[in-house]
Formats: sequence, C-alpha cells, structure tokens
Amino acid sequence: MQKSTLIEIVRSLDRKEVREVSKWLQSPAHNQRQDVIIMFDYLCKKLPKSDESLQKERVWAAVFPGKPMDDAYLRQVMYFLLKAIEAYMAYTEFMSDDVQVQIALMRIYRKRKLEKAYKQAHRLGAENLANQPLRNAYYLLSRFFLEQEEYEHRMTITQNAPVNLQEMATALEKWFIEARLRISRDMLAHRHMYQKITYEHGLLQQTLEYAQTEQMMQEPAVAVYYYTYMALTNPSEESYFDELEEKIHNDAHYFDHSEVRTLYLAALNYCVPKINHQGRMDFARRAFDLYRKGLENGILLENQLVSRYTFGNAVGAALKIREFDWAEQFVRDFQHYLEEKDRNSIVNFNLSRIYFEKNDYDKAQQLLLQFDYNEMGFNIIAKTMLLKIYYEQSEFDAFESLLESLRIYILRKEALDPTRKHAFKNMISLMKKLMNVNTHSKLQRERLRTLVQGTQPLMERDWLLRQLE
Repeated sequence: MQKSTLIEIVRSLDRKEVREVSKWLQSPAHNQRQDVIIMFDYLCKKLPKSDESLQKERVWAAVFPGKPMDDAYLRQVMYFLLKAIEAYMAYTEFMSDDVQVQIALMRIYRKRKLEKAYKQAHRLGAENLANQPLRNAYYLLSRFFLEQEEYEHRMTITQNAPVNLQEMATALEKWFIEARLRISRDMLAHRHMYQKITYEHGLLQQTLEYAQTEQMMQEPAVAVYYYTYMALTNPSEESYFDELEEKIHNDAHYFDHSEVRTLYLAALNYCVPKINHQGRMDFARRAFDLYRKGLENGILLENQLVSRYTFGNAVGAALKIREFDWAEQFVRDFQHYLEEKDRNSIVNFNLSRIYFEKNDYDKAQQLLLQFDYNEMGFNIIAKTMLLKIYYEQSEFDAFESLLESLRIYILRKEALDPTRKHAFKNMISLMKKLMNVNTHSKLQRERLRTLVQGTQPLMERDWLLRQLE
C-alpha cells in the first residue's frame, strides 16, 4: 500500500489542503461513505510516522475494527478515497481560473438558452481576461475560446446574424503562431543538449514569415518568441538579440515565472559563445546584467533553489568584467539557495575562481586541489585554472603533466558538446605552443599572438594573449 497512487497523493497535501479535503469528504455532495472519511483521517495521521502504519492489515484494523480482513473491499475504499481527492483537486484547480469558469458558464447557459445569464458570463469572462496581467499562451488561447463560444451563441439565435468569424480566426492564428514559435524554441534547446535528436519543421517557415506581420508582432508573446528563435538560429544578426533583450527587460510582466526564466536562459545561452569563443566583453557585460537582475528578482531561482550551473555562470560573468566584489558577495548571499549536497563543493569551486582572478593563487590552488566533483564541465574548468596557476608560477613540469591529462580527459568525453570540445582542444594546442615559444623573441610572440587571435572557437583566449604581452 505504501507505493500506491493514493499514498503518493496524500503525501503531497499540505496542512491547508488536508483541512480542505476533510471538509470536502464531509459533504454528501462529494462523498457518502464514512469509511472513506475514516481512512483519510488515519492516513493523514500516520503518514509522517512510519511506513509500518501503512500496511494493509493496520489500515483495515483502523477503518474496520474487529472485522476480518477483506483485501478487495479495502481496495474499493481506497479507490473511492482516491477519486474523491482527485475531484477536489480538479475542482480547486478549475475554480482558481476565473476566465475558464466564465467560459464554462457561457457554454452551459448557451445550451440552456439562458440569454441573460449567458451575456453576464460573457461580459465577466472578457473582463477577467483583460484584467489579468498575462499576455502569454494562456491569454491567447482563452481569447479564442471566448470568441468560439460567442460564435456558437450567435449561430443559435439566427443563421443571418452577424457573426465573429474573423475575430475567432485571428485569435486562433495568434495562439497558433505563439505556440509554434515557443515549441520551436524548446526544440532548439532540447537538440542542443541531445545532438542526435531530429525534429520535423512542418509549418515553421510559414510561421516565421507570418509572425513578422504588424498584427502578430503586436502580441508580446509572439514577438518575444519570434526574436528568441531568430536570435538563437541567426547569432551573427545581433539585432534579433537586441530586440529579445529589450523584450525581456520591458515585457517580463506579461509572462509567468517559468516562462520568464526560460527567456533569460535563452538570452544567456546566446551570450555564451559570444564571450567564450569570440572574446566579446560587451556581451559579458550584458550577460552579467541578466544574471544580476534575474537572481536579485528571483527569476533564475526554481523552487527557491539556484542550479549549480546558474550559480557558476553568474560568478563567471562577473569575473569576466572584473566585478570581484559582486562575485564574492553573491557567493555569500546565494550559497544557501544551492542544494545542500552540492553546496560546499560549488562554493569552494567558485571561490577558487574568484581568488584566481584576483591573483591570490595560493588560496585558489588550495581549494582546487580539494575539489572533487563528478560533473564534467566543472572538472574541465577546475583543471584549466590549475593549468594557468602552474604556468604563472613557473611550475612547468606540473603544467605539462596536467595539460596531457586534460587532453586525454577531453578526448574521451563523447558527451561534451562538439563546439566546446573543439574550443578546449584548440586551447590545449595553443598552451603547448606557449610552453615552447621564446618569450624574448618578438617575432615568435607576434606569430603566436596572431594564431591565438585567429583561432575559432577558443577557450581562454584573453589569458593566452596576456601571457604574450
């Protein structure tokens, strides 16, 4: 019984929901079985204590004291309780949406031919939709449903009455365009993580062309997802990113938390290759501003947690533009938002990065040598920092040994993104050349400098160039 769907759902209820479900079960309109009420009360009291309390025999004895065990009947009571809780959850979810409630009432009153009641529901539905702040897929689809119900209503009055077919078609088109662009954006992100996945484009090209019309671009959701998709697929056309960034900063209030978070991450993903592969410090500043704003207003938190990647990337963006004080303050203020199992490793890792950039190599090296983490990206960055420390402290034997170790490590990591793998391979190759260059020869330094500047993609370009100054 411990692994049943019923137990899983009851465990998920908070205290307020437990009280509300108890009231729900007490109502004859929702439940007419006393054994269902007794079982719910028992489960709520015993769930936090021990799994032994959830053995079938114990539950039966609590609900039907003195009666012989009947497994089939116990399952029947569990079924009725499960359905009653599901009905409560569905009801509360539905009733929390004032717009959908009015649309449902419009449908009911239309079928019953209650003209006055229908008009009132239509008015309230339209007002509730207009007054709520979101202008996302929910808004666009709800607007279509309102128009659809109004069309059905007018057609029941007379076949010759003016109908709202154009309004209904436009509302449907806006929702479809928004949904197709949003899903296409998600496909891009998914394919970036899983290279072997392929998707059919379908009507995407026609969608992109139609989205550019003035009528479509007036909708915040259509505009923001159009610029997101175009920026990610056309990184050299930076005007798309300029528009996306402007929409994120000015139109975020039109979307819910998860949507805004996804937009921030898309913008940040655009900045990463500009910074790492092209050395664009202007995009480092823009990424830093996105991280700072997104973290300070909670957008980049998920369930009150910050991922280890977002945490490290925020520190990295700050270090790129030498915002050392902000980086240290961020680590102190936001470390409690990391998952507890990762906290010490991630904090020490990022502190080592800060110490390194401040040229406090002893502190950085001490933390890096203690660092032990299974995540591939963190290990590569940690090894790269140690390489730079060894070189700058003239520990060339350690430098060469670690460089070869890192080369083999990257070669074996098939899961590493191909572009990043190529960028790291180029870095290792140029670090080997740096070891062999005669730093007193201006000609050799200039040749290597030209090679570093022209190599694409490349990690640690700035550091390599500094060593040749």
